[in-house]
Amino acid sequence: MINVQDIRKGMVFKFEDDLFTVMFMQHVTPGKGGAFVKIRARSQKNGNAKEFNFRSGEKIETVDVFEKSVTYSYKEGDSYVFMDNETYEQYHVEAELCEDLENYIVLNGELTVSIMDSKIIAVNLPNSVDLKVVHCEPGVKGDTATRATKTVEVETGYKVTVPLFINEGNVIRIDTRSGEYIERISN
Repeated sequence: MINVQDIRKGMVFKFEDDLFTVMFMQHVTPGKGGAFVKIRARSQKNGNAKEFNFRSGEKIETVDVFEKSVTYSYKEGDSYVFMDNETYEQYHVEAELCEDLENYIVLNGELTVSIMDSKIIAVNLPNSVDLKVVHCEPGVKGDTATRATKTVEVETGYKVTVPLFINEGNVIRIDTRSGEYIERISN
């Protein structure tokens, strides 16, 4: 049993004879009434997403999940193929579990998967990724009196808003949880 405030994205918990993988978690403190934790999780039985509201201090039963490092190999139809970095075994994972994968991971990019009872139940993106800018409009000189930004396209095809000093060929760090620019890594 774990306190509901300690639940995090990617964790698996048991509720009403079903297992749920946490996709989103938010601690809410309304102006009136007690605080609660809002959780959006995916059912392991039918794959549907469900929202839960737990009062602060409630306990839920978590399930042990094994994390494994894998490399993204390729997409095949409606599934993604990953290779185990230690055993070189290949895993085929349904597209529903690979939310936002194509925005942040390039071919041969590394990430982790959560395995329970020899079945992949979640694909876990790293908190941030470094991607190369492949297309951007040049910044307008003198347009820096305010926090001016522009939209660029990175090597995965994802578009992100960045400061004007970012140019094509720069490597930038993007937060995969929010999809926002963090910093420039190299010129």
